[in-house]
Amino acid sequence: MIPDYVDPLEVAEQRVGLVLNGTWKLLSVLGSGGTSWIYVADAPWGDRVAVKILHGMLASVPQVVERFVREAKIANLVKHKGVVRVNDDGVMDNGVPYLVMDLLEGETLEARAERKGGRLPIPEVMWAADQVLDILHAAHKDGVVHRDVKPENIFLTNDRQIKLLDFGIARLADHVSQEETQMGTLLGTLDFMPPEQARGEVDKVGVQADLWSVGATIFRLLSGRMVHDEDRIIDQIQATMSKSALPLQEVAPDVPESIALMVDYALKFDAPQRWPNARAMRNALMVANSVLDEPASSSQSVSLTSGARFFGAPDAPPMSMRRPPRR
Repeated sequence: MIPDYVDPLEVAEQRVGLVLNGTWKLLSVLGSGGTSWIYVADAPWGDRVAVKILHGMLASVPQVVERFVREAKIANLVKHKGVVRVNDDGVMDNGVPYLVMDLLEGETLEARAERKGGRLPIPEVMWAADQVLDILHAAHKDGVVHRDVKPENIFLTNDRQIKLLDFGIARLADHVSQEETQMGTLLGTLDFMPPEQARGEVDKVGVQADLWSVGATIFRLLSGRMVHDEDRIIDQIQATMSKSALPLQEVAPDVPESIALMVDYALKFDAPQRWPNARAMRNALMVANSVLDEPASSSQSVSLTSGARFFGAPDAPPMSMRRPPRR
C-alpha cells in the first residue's frame, strides 16, 4: 500500500504557535533550506528572531545533527558583524534540534541576480565581494574555513549590509575530523567548489578554497554562468575535479581586464597559485576597482566604501577600466 503524500510545508506550518524552551514563539514559516525550515519567532525582549529547525527526517542522522549544531559554535567564534549570531540552541520535544538567530530582512545575491536577469552590475559585485573578503579575513584569522561560499549564502540586508550565511559545514582550519578523512566527504556546493574539495581531499581544503569560491561567485554574478557549466552532473563533477576555469573575459568580455585577472588568479586550479589569503585578494580587488578611465563624479562614485549605493539603483553607471600596466 502506497502511503499518502504529506506536504512538508503543511507539516512545517503545524509548528506555528509553538513556544520553544518557554521562550521563542513561532509566528510563521519564513522559508526552507536544504536541511532546515526557517521560522519568524517572537523574542522575550520584544524583537523578532529567526528560528532554524532541522528537517525531522534528518534528526536521526548523527553527522547531520552534529554539523547543524556546530553552526552555532563556529558562527559565534568569528568576531565580525557580517556573521549572523546564534542567540540560542536547543532540542524540541520530538528530539529535533533548532537554532535561534538574528532575523535578516533583504535578499541573497543569488535571488537578486535571478531577479535582475542573471547578472549584477560590476559596482554591486565588487562592493559585495569586498565585504565578503573582509568577513573571510576575520573568519580565517579565527581559524574558520567556510567551505560553502556562494551567492545563495551571501545576504544583502535592507539596510545595505552584507552577511555571510550558513557556517554549518565550516571547520576549524587546523582540524579535520576522522569521519571526513575516512569518507572523503563531499561537502559544499559543486558549482562553487574548488578542485581539491570536489576530489574529497579535505585535508587540503584551506583558506584558498574559500577564495576560489569567492572567485566563482564573482564569475557567476558578472557572467551569468558557472565556472564549469556542464549539463550533466557527472560531467560537472569531472570538470570541477580536473579542468581549469576559463578566463572570465572569455565568457564576459565586457568585464574590465584588471577585474577579470583578479578573478582568474583566484580560480587557479592549484591552491598554492591562488591569492595567499583573503586580505591579499581584497587588496587586489581594490586596486582592480580603482583603475578608471575617467574620474567618477561625486554622484557616480564606484569606490568600495560607498558601493552600497548601487544596490537598489535602477541603472548602475557604466564602469570602464584601463589595461593594467605591463610588468
